[in-house]
Amino acid sequence: MFKKPYNRNDDWETPIEYWEIIEPYIPKDLTINDPFFMNGNSYNWWKILNRTIIHENKDFFSIKKSNKKEIYISSPPYSIFNKVLKHLFYLDKPFIMLIPINKLGQLKLQKIIKPYHIQIIISPIYTGFINGNGKKTKCPPFYLCYMCYKLNFDKD
Repeated sequence: MFKKPYNRNDDWETPIEYWEIIEPYIPKDLTINDPFFMNGNSYNWWKILNRTIIHENKDFFSIKKSNKKEIYISSPPYSIFNKVLKHLFYLDKPFIMLIPINKLGQLKLQKIIKPYHIQIIISPIYTGFINGNGKKTKCPPFYLCYMCYKLNFDKD
């Protein structure tokens, strides 16, 4: 197992409800790649939703460009989200990242996304995440959205 390059406070499992919301927006011909492993349960959620998924316990930043027909979908570690975002743009694949809405207002993030066409889906739910002990927490202290790239939705 590799050493995680982020804070332990970033290690939360995303409940299936968040993935159910975006599942209809994901092209069926793309394999989902959730590169942030935590406890591996993301694999189970996507299988319940009848989706093919790559979910391996390896360093996201070691992933290189490829010709695979895939989409990156995750709730990434928020403490290093800017670094994650830069690597996602390097990979140049479609992605959907669940992030706190307030991240969009950060100047450093705005500089990173400025050259790209980003689309946002506001999360219609507000529910807790699952901690390392498998217990669902209370609602997070922020609202969430899905940052989307290369999906070309009809509306921005």
